[in-house]
Amino acid sequence: MSLSTELSGVNTAQTDIDTIGNNIANVNTTGFKSSTADFSALYGSALPTAPGQGVLVGSLAQAFTEGTISQTGNPLDVAINGNGFFQLQNSSGTVYSRDGSFQLDNRGHLVNAAGAELMGFAAAVSGSGGSSSGALQPIQINQSNIAPVATSNLTLGVNLPASDGPINTTVNPFSISNPNSYNESTTTTVYDSLGTSLTLTTFFTQASGSGSPNQWQTHWELANSGGASVASGSGPTLSFNSGGQLTAGSGNISISALPDGAAPLNIAEGFTGSSVSGLPFGVNSTTNNGNGGGELTGVQIAPNGVVSGQYSNGGTRDFGTIVLANFADPQGLDPMTGNVWAATAASGPAATGAPGTAALGQLESGALEGSNVDLSTQLVNLIVAQQAYQANVQSINTEQQDFQRLLTIQ
Repeated sequence: MSLSTELSGVNTAQTDIDTIGNNIANVNTTGFKSSTADFSALYGSALPTAPGQGVLVGSLAQAFTEGTISQTGNPLDVAINGNGFFQLQNSSGTVYSRDGSFQLDNRGHLVNAAGAELMGFAAAVSGSGGSSSGALQPIQINQSNIAPVATSNLTLGVNLPASDGPINTTVNPFSISNPNSYNESTTTTVYDSLGTSLTLTTFFTQASGSGSPNQWQTHWELANSGGASVASGSGPTLSFNSGGQLTAGSGNISISALPDGAAPLNIAEGFTGSSVSGLPFGVNSTTNNGNGGGELTGVQIAPNGVVSGQYSNGGTRDFGTIVLANFADPQGLDPMTGNVWAATAASGPAATGAPGTAALGQLESGALEGSNVDLSTQLVNLIVAQQAYQANVQSINTEQQDFQRLLTIQ
């Protein structure tokens, strides 16, 4: 009986050594979680005087403490700061991981090193923000360009100096070539339907005798990138009250023929937010709904999981929201090759949500979570496990010697 007792000690000590060895082997594995072999005493009788029959491996407990997060500089690397697992889809089904080293495959999907696709919520239909609900689908980076949008609405909020001298527009009618025929001017960029940028200059003239306070006439000129004039015309007249707030003034800029063959340009021009005061001339705000099209220049992952693209024209586009999964009992997850886990009946089903919600952690882009293995502790544990192994082997040797003496008794 004692040989089987000591053999159980050898076997469990070997399991302990194997577990510690696996921890040490994965000390540099991204997102790895160390394990501990838990043992339980084995008894064949309920009698209090009966000796035990050895030891059993009760379980291999996984430690889901967070590893150290280190910066990598790669925008597609992402670490979970807190609870949760990435949900991935591979050819075998759904798996979960803390390893956030992702890359793009040939279809633009975010995948791990084994090609498993990172799952998330689809972007909102408007593209203005990531959704936090709905069916899960692979996160895909659309690498197509942003199409150009012709400017159709332009709002300039300017401050016009009350100290500017009024201009007699009858004696001195407006002329672009005559700087004495206007008080102030400002330029902004507008776009045609082909995405060509054009410079729109707006001129402001305080017309003498036009009211109390005086009204301000506006004129405009559209020029190409080389500075050549494309078209010009009169804009709305701006009226202000005695407090300097705008009371009226909006108009339209219409250009039927553009040199690059783009569609006619029609811009609703407004001056909401404009004022007259003792301050110097300045542009306080500009709103322009056009853009010149853009190429994808980079991808960013926000703490709330929204994956967005940055474009050469300064625009952005959202591609979706990375989901995180959590479990009632993470200890029940089944570790698998490839630095992933599979859900089991013991772990319970995955509860998914956007990062930062329902006790789920937030994401840190450009960083990875390291292994949570404490190498010093593992080396000490290895010494203890080795001593236990040697002690049990020595006990077997002692039993063997006793048996040999017993067999030689005459």
